[in-house]
Parts: sequence; C-alpha cells; structure tokens
Amino acid sequence: MTLNKIIAARADELADAAPTGSLDRRAAACVAVAYATTRTPAAARRALTQITIPAVAAAAQTIASQLEAELGTA
Repeated sequence: MTLNKIIAARADELADAAPTGSLDRRAAACVAVAYATTRTPAAARRALTQITIPAVAAAAQTIASQLEAELGTA
C-alpha cells in the first residue's frame, strides 16, 4: 500500500471517530479524500489548498502534517 493510501485510511478512521458535524470530522474527511485520490503527499497537500473554509483548511493541514510525521516513516 502506498503512503497516500495509508494516510487516507488513517484519516478516514479519525473522521469516523470524530463527532458528527465537528471541525475535526470535516478536516479528517478532507484529508482522507485528498490522499486517497492523489499519488503523492505533495499532490494531496495541493488538493487541500482548495478547501474554502479557513478553519477546515487549517485543521486539515494540521492533520495531514501529523499523519505524515507519524506514518511517513512506515
């Protein structure tokens, strides 16, 4: 499994665990989609820049950074 797919799967788990409608759920879902539909972390990060809600965009970037740091060496 590629790094992007691993990050997407973990972000999906985070989204499922977060309360419905919460900022964390929205941000983690965005990360899951971005990483699942791109080939590289850099491409996923570019996709995340398209989020138009500033709070969700910032939270998504934070989650992406955390997951890349946690899983990037896997």
